[in-house]
Order: sequence, then structure tokens, then C-alpha cells
Amino acid sequence: MPQPKVDIVSTTTFKEVERMRALAKPPVLQIGSKESIVDRSPRRWRNLFPAADFVGLDIEAGPNVDRVADICADFDTLDAALGGQRFGFIICQHVLEHVRKPWLAARNIQRLLRPGGHCYIGVPWVQAFHGFPSDYWRFSFPALLELFEELQFVDMYYSASGTGFDAAYKVLIDDRVDLARTPFDIEAHFFQLEFDERRNLTLADFHGGKKLLVATGYMPVLFVNALGHKALPGQNHA
Repeated sequence: MPQPKVDIVSTTTFKEVERMRALAKPPVLQIGSKESIVDRSPRRWRNLFPAADFVGLDIEAGPNVDRVADICADFDTLDAALGGQRFGFIICQHVLEHVRKPWLAARNIQRLLRPGGHCYIGVPWVQAFHGFPSDYWRFSFPALLELFEELQFVDMYYSASGTGFDAAYKVLIDDRVDLARTPFDIEAHFFQLEFDERRNLTLADFHGGKKLLVATGYMPVLFVNALGHKALPGQNHA
């Protein structure tokens, strides 16, 4: 049997977000919506859906927040905060690494998503510690498969950052996205910097001085971005 052809192809976050936006059906829920520097951009999520029923959810009140609740709370509490609403498109970007129990967040997200709806999840694979209020987890794509068992993932890409027009990369198998056959161990070969022992010692030897900024001087920053679909009743979830 012939070996599949594996290609790494370039794309951009802009292109991938536009593809997702074309699939998205309201109402839209953004988890972790409190305004940051990114959210002041003209291309923030709320601005991408100007005519949609859009709800911003965050653990604390602030700009761009419509409902205050913990995505890891018991579902009845979360459901009450959202008025029993179900969503056709859910955005969960730069959130799961900051929650203590991401499996609870994943369970609640899947329950809030309407059958036939889509969910976009953006998580770090490699990134420096950044506490909001703390920072617990890093995720590979197979980890998302474990967390979101009720979703069928239909697309995935890697990005150098989470938003904007930056470089992004897709893995194609025989010229198409085929997540069932994608060898995700490629992360170790394509997206990891390795230096020889002498170079490692030079980088790690602080001589009692200022700490090295490892994230900018040594490690790449890489995000895993995945789009999941919740099947309609009677549809096959393969």
C-alpha cells in the first residue's frame, strides 16, 4: 500500500478565520471575551459578526463581556447565567490553558453547542508562562480529541500567534486535510528548535545575572487551532 504524501503548506490566520466565519451560524458565544490589546483590533471576534447574536462570556466583568460566569462551573449555574441559550458557533481561544480543569470546560462547551454547530478552539502548544490569573496547560491536537469527544474535528492548523495576519501552517495528507491520517508526531520534527549541547549550555548559563528570556531567544511560539462540528441527531459521528 503506498505511503501517504504529507505536506506542510502555508496559510494565514486571516484566511482560516474567514473560512470559519463562513461556516458560523448565530448565535455566537466567545468564551474569555474580556477585552485585551488583541480585542481592541478592528478584527476582534465581535466585529467579525456585526449582525449576529453575539454573547461575550468571561469569569469577570469588563469591556466586551455580556455575561459573567466560569466556563468550568457546574452546568446548571453556567446555563442560568446564559439564560438557557444554545449556540451555533463557539469561540474558545487562549482560554483552556488558564483553567484548572479543562475537561470540565470542554464538557460544558459541548453542551452549549447546538447540534449542527461549530466550535473553534485555539490553544498553545509552545508558549512562555502567562498568568491570567495563572497558566496550567499546553495542548497537542490529540489532547483536543480527548477533551472534545462529542465533536468531529473537520479542520486544524498551526499558527505563530493566535490572531491577525501572521503565518500559519496546515498539514495535508494526499493534498487535503485528513485528520484521521495526520501523523501528529510531526510536531517534534517541524516545530521544535534543537541546539547542540554547547549551545544549550551557553543559553542556560546565566552566570548569576538576569534570567534569559527563553520564549523570545530560544523557543518558538506555536498555537494549535482546531474547528469542531457537533453532529445533528441521526448523523454519523465518525
